[in-house]
Amino acid sequence: MNETEFWEIVESSGSPDKKTPDEQCETITGKLSGKSKEELTSFANIHRELLCKAYTWPMLKASFIILSYISDDVFEDFRNWVILNGKLRFYKTLEQPDIIASYIAVDDPVEEVTGESLLYVCEEAFDGDVEELEEGYAYPEDPVIDDEWPSEKQLQQEFPKLYDQFWDEENIRTLS
Repeated sequence: MNETEFWEIVESSGSPDKKTPDEQCETITGKLSGKSKEELTSFANIHRELLCKAYTWPMLKASFIILSYISDDVFEDFRNWVILNGKLRFYKTLEQPDIIASYIAVDDPVEEVTGESLLYVCEEAFDGDVEELEEGYAYPEDPVIDDEWPSEKQLQQEFPKLYDQFWDEENIRTLS
């Protein structure tokens, strides 16, 4: 499996504007069912490479603005959610995360901007010992982000659309 095939499977799971991430992942699991161990391993490894590509300082800050909170798991779920939005949105978002404001349609970002289920689609689709499948997984190392956390004003300047749409000072205090 190559990246083109990966994106075909993700994008055939339905529009993220009309389906929840969990519904998309159920569809992806169905499409992966019956695939060989090698194909599933390739899908998982491409997925991990894309997660690593999306591990950037701008993406981390955008995630914080939208979700009012950041942790390793929250950031990983956010990056999975961006992947579930398809290839075009994924790569445009990597270039300029503020573009998310043009396609995000959620009432409660804390509950709806998650793609955790994408982490488990291969294991759920595999008809065999999951440990055997996981032996072929590659785990690229996430880049190190070592910058000072920006001020609210800096976040507003860098991500004006996301800031206007999602900044929630009260929620930030609640989650901190």
